[in-house]
Amino acid sequence: MHLPIPKEIAYDEILVHFIFDRNFKNKIITEEKLVSKDIFLPNKGGVSFQRNFYCEESKCKDFAKGFAIGKVYIGFIVFRKSHFEKVKQDYILNERNEFEADIFSTPLDENFEYLPKEAEVFTDSPGNPAHADLVYENPALKDNETPNTAIRSFSRKLSKDCKLIIDSNPISDSYDDVEFKKVV
Repeated sequence: MHLPIPKEIAYDEILVHFIFDRNFKNKIITEEKLVSKDIFLPNKGGVSFQRNFYCEESKCKDFAKGFAIGKVYIGFIVFRKSHFEKVKQDYILNERNEFEADIFSTPLDENFEYLPKEAEVFTDSPGNPAHADLVYENPALKDNETPNTAIRSFSRKLSKDCKLIIDSNPISDSYDDVEFKKVV
C-alpha cells in the first residue's frame, strides 16, 4: 500500500520494540526474567521503535531478525504512545520534574540512515519508513548519578505495563502470533 506516514505520532499509535535474548536475565526467556530497567536504554542516541500503524507485524519481525546480528531475536514489547505519555507525566510529577523525553518519527532510508526531517515518507518507501526513536532530551540527573541510572528508573516504569510478546516460532520468517492491537 502507498499510504503517507505522518510525522506526528498519534496518541493511540502502537509502538513496537524488538526483544532479544540479551534482554533476559541469564538468557532465560520468560516474562519474569525480562530485565525491565534495560529495555529502554538508548543506543546511538535513541531507543528504536516501529510504528505498528504503518508497519505490520511480519515486517516488524523482518526488521528485528535483520538487526539480530550477534544476538538472538525473541519477540517484541508493545505499548501505545498514550501509555508512554502517562508514565512520563507521572514520572515528572512524582520523581523528576526536569525530566524530558519524547518519541519522534525518524524514518530510515535503504541504508538505514536517517532521512531529512522534511522528507515525505510512505508505507512503501524504501528502507524503514515507519521507524521512530525515543529520545531522552533531559534524563534529569540527581546528585552524582549517571544518565543510565536515571534512564533505567524510567525504563522500569515504562516497561511495567507494556506487553511482552515472545514469538512462538522465532526461526520462521512469518509472524503467526497475536496481532499487536489485540494486546494493548
